Amino acid sequence: MNRRFAAVLVPLLGLSLAACTDDPPTIGSSTSGIKAGNYTFTTTLPGDSVAKGVVDSPSHAASVDFETLVDKDAKATISYRVVGTDRFVKITTGASEANEQLEALRALGGTGPDAEKFNEGVQATADMFSGKKWLKLDLTKVKAEDLQLNADDPDVAGVAALLAGATTTKGDDKSITGTVDLTGIKGDSQILGKSAFEGLDPTQGKAIPYVATLDKDGRLTKLVLDMPKVTNTPAGKWTVDLTGYGSSAKPEVPPAAEVDDAPDSAYEMLNGEG
Repeated sequence: MNRRFAAVLVPLLGLSLAACTDDPPTIGSSTSGIKAGNYTFTTTLPGDSVAKGVVDSPSHAASVDFETLVDKDAKATISYRVVGTDRFVKITTGASEANEQLEALRALGGTGPDAEKFNEGVQATADMFSGKKWLKLDLTKVKAEDLQLNADDPDVAGVAALLAGATTTKGDDKSITGTVDLTGIKGDSQILGKSAFEGLDPTQGKAIPYVATLDKDGRLTKLVLDMPKVTNTPAGKWTVDLTGYGSSAKPEVPPAAEVDDAPDSAYEMLNGEG
């Protein structure tokens, strides 16, 4: 799985827009819409990696769809959904190796108990990557920190935590520019967590240029980071778009007919053990 993206949530800045003031918004107050806990976001990284999510922390719900290239001709989507204490994942690939193996096995005309068992295993893997079913997760079996999903904290993308490292700012009520120190990013339970910045040059990382665009209420609508190359991402613009403050539909539990319990092979893949 592409480890650039993580799923879900770190402590948010305790900053909000001050009422009845003529002072221009600050980079801290611009995250007030995130803190309120209902919004939609899209995070785009160089290399065709995109994360799209909806957050409704008052109802303890969030969903995130991670899209990335698995090779030059195929994309994969890993969708996460959190509703209360329930966690679900759905994996969709365009052309899976498992399907190719299954067709090759059938072409060989293998027979007997061993061939049948292997055939069933390959079919189960192909089904897991088909996107037909949501898989319900048992969090006691999920080892990776970036998959310990939680919808109680609104900062799913990690934007507010990231902007806590802003070292210089200037701007007006429409946009703010400056630099941010990313060397202090801790934890990996959000999309822009520490694993996203693995391999960041420590000197460059202390002053990453950013541009923040604000709406008429001083809330962040776009954040663009001008990033150097890191381990898993080429140099370029990292962008987070935020919309739907207070009007985003809360994620719901998938219909029971569309849900299976996650098999052991799913945990092996998610934990990087496969």
